[in-house]
Amino acid sequence: MNPFGFLDLRVRGVRVIDLAGGVLLCGLILVVYLAKTGAGGTAADIDHVQLQIDQEHSQIRLLQAEVASEEQPKRLADLSDQVLHLQPIAPKHEIPTEALADVAHVAPSKAPSAQPVPTAPALAAPTAVALVATSPSQVVR
Repeated sequence: MNPFGFLDLRVRGVRVIDLAGGVLLCGLILVVYLAKTGAGGTAADIDHVQLQIDQEHSQIRLLQAEVASEEQPKRLADLSDQVLHLQPIAPKHEIPTEALADVAHVAPSKAPSAQPVPTAPALAAPTAVALVATSPSQVVR
């Protein structure tokens, strides 16, 4: 008895091995078709996400341009003058950077002593309360 004798079997004139190969080929074609269809859907999703990213980048560029126009020093100076009534520092109030260390180490001048701040009236001192346990079951842990 030949162990590979089933390869010579025929069904209606067609060998069984040829039928198995044809079924396997049809299965592979179906799997490749389904994989490509799924990949096409994924490619469409990728294109959609890329379009959203491009729109976000254009929105970011627009907002950066708006921030740049809002942060112009001339505009901020005008707004601080009009709304907050702020003026630039006078040159006599500026200090050179070399003198900052000297200013930091100068002892503060003694200001005239101010009147003491009134404090809240003193409350009666709390009294200590002693708890005595009369039995071990009354001890709280």
